[in-house]
Amino acid sequence: MKIYKATVKNINIAAKLLLKGGIVSFPTETVYGLGALACNKEAIERVYKVKGRPKNNPLIVHVYNLEQILSITENIPNEAYKLIRKYWPGPLTLILKYKNSSNISSIARANLKTVAVRIPNHPVALKLLKVVNQPLIAPSANISEHLSPTKASHVLKDLGNNLNDKKDMILDGGSTSIGIESTVIDFTGNKPTVLRPGGLNITPINKYVKVSYIESNANNTTPISPGLFKKHYAPNASLRLNAKFPLEGEAWLGFGKDPKNIDNFTKMNLSLTADLDEAAMNLFAMLRLLDKKNIKKIAIKEIPNKKIGIAINDRLIRGSSK
Repeated sequence: MKIYKATVKNINIAAKLLLKGGIVSFPTETVYGLGALACNKEAIERVYKVKGRPKNNPLIVHVYNLEQILSITENIPNEAYKLIRKYWPGPLTLILKYKNSSNISSIARANLKTVAVRIPNHPVALKLLKVVNQPLIAPSANISEHLSPTKASHVLKDLGNNLNDKKDMILDGGSTSIGIESTVIDFTGNKPTVLRPGGLNITPINKYVKVSYIESNANNTTPISPGLFKKHYAPNASLRLNAKFPLEGEAWLGFGKDPKNIDNFTKMNLSLTADLDEAAMNLFAMLRLLDKKNIKKIAIKEIPNKKIGIAINDRLIRGSSK
């Protein structure tokens, strides 16, 4: 399987492959997605198979504009419109009531009466969605439960052997700018609820809509959103969180100033300046690099549980689950 630079020509080729039932990996501002037509049952089943993803784990539908959102959802609350106007395109996914007259595959929705939707904020993703002119499902382009991909090379390593050279394509749009999946908010219950913290900080959302959030939210049986399984986003190595110093046999993943006397350890740092946005951008890529060194255990320094650090800690907690 080859990687193709996301030129206008290759984006047009990718769109044709999608319309013929193929699978295309493309960059978003969060992570790389594995795209297929949201109405194509066979293509969606292939996505589940390629990823090894459980069928009860619904997929996010990616669209180009609000008109497409309105074609697949109904009874959108006014509070949801506030976030749509403020944050789309962007790293925000909304769970809304599904419009039965739409043609989004029930497989993509895990047979639920709701649908997860977002408009990504990446030029390649938006161009591809515009050319295809149909909603696409696009879960992270990795093996299910493993680290999400933030580079095209990550997609190739994880899924290259499972994709078809003639039917499928990997588009390279460089490293993703956020590095953490989208924030997911459910608007189908009694009050707006954050199901998954992500690339959009929860704090500013509350300026427009009051949302509730329960940390370490997990649902392995009937999740209505991706990212709710207890074990998810996991490297091959085991993780020890909130560490002050690495133990013998552990690699070190720091944040901010590193402790002294760790020169003999394999070490990386998410952000030497303690920048949470930089840490989020580096998280999955650095864990992948440590995995390549066949590290068995990784000690990770405490990450402040604020702003996008909430999403980082969510990923680390799920990544360390058994």
